[in-house]
Amino acid sequence: MIVTAAACRSSDAPPDDGRIATWLDISPAIGDPPRNPGDALALLQAYGSGRLGVRGVSVTFGNVPLERGLPAAQELLKRLDSGLLRAWRGASAPDERAAPTEATELLQEALGKEPLTIVATGPMTTVASVLLRHPAMASRIQRVILVAGTSVDSNPPGPRSESGPYLATTPGGAGISARDANVEADAPSLQVLLDSPVALTVVSPSLATGIGLDAADLDRLDEGHGPIKLITPPARAWLQAVRGVDDATAFAVPAMLAVDVAAHPGDVRCEAAVASVATPQPHGPRLLIASSTEGRRVTWCHTADPGAKARIIADVLRVRQLPR
Repeated sequence: MIVTAAACRSSDAPPDDGRIATWLDISPAIGDPPRNPGDALALLQAYGSGRLGVRGVSVTFGNVPLERGLPAAQELLKRLDSGLLRAWRGASAPDERAAPTEATELLQEALGKEPLTIVATGPMTTVASVLLRHPAMASRIQRVILVAGTSVDSNPPGPRSESGPYLATTPGGAGISARDANVEADAPSLQVLLDSPVALTVVSPSLATGIGLDAADLDRLDEGHGPIKLITPPARAWLQAVRGVDDATAFAVPAMLAVDVAAHPGDVRCEAAVASVATPQPHGPRLLIASSTEGRRVTWCHTADPGAKARIIADVLRVRQLPR
């Protein structure tokens, strides 16, 4: 079962069940208007993988405003757990980096009990706030898996759309033609992580990773039971919206790839690289990834293995709504 930092006292020992102790910082969307449902699906995926012991779930702004993402997470978690698990309120804007939120205080408490892997699929505001307010916690973070970045080396092109929370590159890295939305939303918080000693695994937000959900995938997910039924209708609406912009047949789900990297390490293609925040004109800030021996070292995950999509969907479909 999933437990949270607030479900027990600070003296309690964390359960030793062989799973990877993980904290999720997400911006899930269900309902209307349609937005990318990847964060919502990633929550179910983490629960269903059987490999992650999720100690807490915080909700940040990003994919949707906090006032929309928090109720979505609460509704999903209510259907996943007998009542011990709830979503913690994170940042609603970058300026909350300097102030405590429910999420930052509970994440700090959870880190005090045991080292954690943090999967952060939105802006880095919550994680940066913990590092700024409690610097000693850096040694308690096993790694942060974050969604951002584009390679300045040779890389296949991603989708051209500016409308979604993912970016594109041109072949050979000659130009950066779309958004790096999580970096645009709060580049200073990402810089806090880059300046810290925390190990960083960076997951490409581009559809070029090889992970995207199409109509057939949504049909497969719709065969599931429980909370997945809350997500597949808005997922179809999002796919329709993407088609209206780009004639795309699939939409990127980088949050799900990030959870897969945490749950199934070694399957997705990752390599050592360096990362830096830059503002290439005429675009906003973004995280640039390069193959180099000098600079802030990160692990760059950019290509899914052939079995990734089937594995991800299987993890989601393992979730069953618990009896109330």
